[in-house]
Amino acid sequence: MKITRRLMSAGILSLGVLSAVGTGGLVPSAAKAVELPKTYDGQTIRVLIGTSPAWDPIRRISGRFTEATGVKVELTALSYTEAYQKLILDLTSGSASFDAFAFAYQWKHEMAPFMSDLANVEKEVSGAPAMSLDDYPGKILDVYGKVDGKLVGLPLLGDVTLFVWNKDAYTAAGLDPSEGPSTWAEVADRGKKLTSGRQYGFGLPAGKSPQTANIWTLVMHSLGGSYFDEDMKPTFNSKAGREAMHFIVENLQPIAPKGNLTWDFPEMLNSLMTGASSQSMMWPGGFGALLNPKQSQVATKVAWAPTPGVSLLGGWAFGVNDSSSNKEAAKLYAAWLTSPEVSLEYALAGGSPARASVLTHPKYKSIAPQADAVLAGLKGDVVQFPPVKESEQIVIMIYEEINAAAAGVKSPDQAVDDLQARVEAFMTKTATK
Repeated sequence: MKITRRLMSAGILSLGVLSAVGTGGLVPSAAKAVELPKTYDGQTIRVLIGTSPAWDPIRRISGRFTEATGVKVELTALSYTEAYQKLILDLTSGSASFDAFAFAYQWKHEMAPFMSDLANVEKEVSGAPAMSLDDYPGKILDVYGKVDGKLVGLPLLGDVTLFVWNKDAYTAAGLDPSEGPSTWAEVADRGKKLTSGRQYGFGLPAGKSPQTANIWTLVMHSLGGSYFDEDMKPTFNSKAGREAMHFIVENLQPIAPKGNLTWDFPEMLNSLMTGASSQSMMWPGGFGALLNPKQSQVATKVAWAPTPGVSLLGGWAFGVNDSSSNKEAAKLYAAWLTSPEVSLEYALAGGSPARASVLTHPKYKSIAPQADAVLAGLKGDVVQFPPVKESEQIVIMIYEEINAAAAGVKSPDQAVDDLQARVEAFMTKTATK
């Protein structure tokens, strides 16, 4: 089965969307496990979610919330780009078309002034489930949900980059198939040995797409770089940023499959599943297809671990519109949806969990063999998308410049210097508004 762009939503920037298969009768009734009040019986809350298969479990389980509380949940599904644009307009205008919504965490800095603080939901909303915030591993709660001490989002869909390699290809190349690379330099060195005929050493996405930016982010941070200095001035053309651009163009591009200048996530996954790419960065959501023998030629041939050096957090949180006329009911839904019990139900139905208790649950691990690596990645040295309100636009600038350098339109130095100049100009412009 080929993974197409139509199948994958743009939201793959921060979420692996192909869920595990065969969950069947494992899904429990979370509403029976969580006692909920009837305080808001008769109210309606309008909730925005995404369009990819990862959101289907939320559609199925939200009816349980209505049965338990009497609160009707109207779900609206929009693509990644549509959701971002719609939410920014809705929140800044105060029109409150949505009472609650899922959001990619890189949007939080723009949205935080218009969102409710969820830190005290248990005290503010009688009967709200315990939020068990200490169940979120590593820095996930801070990265997904906090802005200047305000808890604007509760982690909902957990995601972190993993590194996948083809064990058979490793063995054939004289490499140890039991151990993945510990550095990106080792990725390139192994990739050279793995490149032969129609087999390539690394599935590098070099298109004008989010995954291209993600590779630069991982390499740059693993070299000790950062997006900004202590004064939040851009440092994209720092020593690490420059080395990362050179590394991608000079070390990864030569061992990547032909045609990768138009790649995003679907092409990365397809190349790995067909055996064309013997190594690749991968999001957990791709494992449903990758490990399915009916879809993947390498289903029994791959191994995985956290990405070398650092891991990049993807994922989505759930927030409440502070202008909502049904704010308490929306907060109750947010607390219920992200509670440990419902998080397990969501995961068993095919979702990507954010809680440690779910990632270590035997039933979830039985359908998600990548769970241990995901948890290790979440607990390890993680980095995030640019932590500023201009994050979405900066990511676009990163992948445009990498694409130009990989295509030979610009030199690596010109590309990284142009990136620095573009980010500086854009942030200066937005600061004056």
